[in-house]
Amino acid sequence: MIRLESLGPPHAEEILAGQDESLAREIIGRRWEREQLEEFLGRCASWRKDGPVQELAAFEGDAGRMVGGGGVNRLAPGLARDQVALTYWLLERARGRGFGIPLASAVVERARSVTGAREAVLLISPDNTASQSVARALGARPTGEQVRHPADGTRQAERWLLDLQRSVP
Repeated sequence: MIRLESLGPPHAEEILAGQDESLAREIIGRRWEREQLEEFLGRCASWRKDGPVQELAAFEGDAGRMVGGGGVNRLAPGLARDQVALTYWLLERARGRGFGIPLASAVVERARSVTGAREAVLLISPDNTASQSVARALGARPTGEQVRHPADGTRQAERWLLDLQRSVP
């Protein structure tokens, strides 16, 4: 079971300890520096829990350790009125332990609660086969459309779509 909560300053140490080059490359294009991460987490803490931008920390069970996080964003570039951008990520120590699909499923359930959201957009790097597997398990489909990677404009990401009206397999 995965429990989600709003991402904020209390999560800084676990993110700093759990980041690796793979996570850094996909999230912001480089490793988080403490000051930069603390500033971002401070902004996250000021956002409404049901607001248009939700950044989430994911925990294993009710009292478990942080395993990763994700987000639901109504304000991302290139979205239609009925779309949200959806992200999910795992800390290094949580990868390969079966958390990817449950974590992403929990973020999808959060996206379903966004008023008017009918479809989620996922931007996945062509070489991120783990994320592609998770997206397929959720029922998302690749569109074949290449866009700039959100963490690094010199790289490409593929646009995937997920119907939020259908239940997660």
